[in-house]
Amino acid sequence: MWKVSLDNPLSLRDRAACAIAAEAVQALCETGLDGASLAVTLGIREAMIANGFGDSVRAVAGYVSVGGYARAHAWLEIDGRVLDVAGEGLALCEAARRLGVDYSDAIAMAKAFGPDALRFGGHEPNARRPLLVLNMSVPTGGTSTALARPGLTMRAPPANVPGCQDAEKTRAKFAAVLSEPRTRLSDRVREMPEEVADVFHRVASTRLDLVGDERQRAARLAAGAQ
Repeated sequence: MWKVSLDNPLSLRDRAACAIAAEAVQALCETGLDGASLAVTLGIREAMIANGFGDSVRAVAGYVSVGGYARAHAWLEIDGRVLDVAGEGLALCEAARRLGVDYSDAIAMAKAFGPDALRFGGHEPNARRPLLVLNMSVPTGGTSTALARPGLTMRAPPANVPGCQDAEKTRAKFAAVLSEPRTRLSDRVREMPEEVADVFHRVASTRLDLVGDERQRAARLAAGAQ
């Protein structure tokens, strides 16, 4: 259970969104899933509703540019601010962080993980698309990895962009799912691959523990342990 302090200058809803988004990032890092933006978006939306913060949360289906290719992508908007943490290649970024390897150092990364892992992990040492948390860019690369543009758009990609046709078809499917009544959600989750459904359930089940003064709470816990 994530703890959300009541004595923080951010609004309670924004802190809830950040905590749930953090759980989604952890899930993606641990599973290595790419292309799970629909499941993550649905999961965060469900968690926000379950924790009492569903107002002003809107799920969006659009497009993102990844390595020059067009892809369908889903994200959330909270009072018009973008929440998009379904980044590509997060697992490799997290593995590099844990090993203390600079993600932007191609030689060090190849030595640590091998060329196949870098290729399948979507290694982009020069510039990476950031995560967006309430319109704030969150970098995921190394010390010398430039921050690329987020690349999110509602406009269909031009016909000469690789992957445009598949992206348009998939975006239409995303939009249809996001516009369905929530009573249909369980059916949609059952249609997901098992590992994608697991990420959805993990994110959707995130519950927040609202606490007041953290020092008072720590003192109460210490007293109870005696």
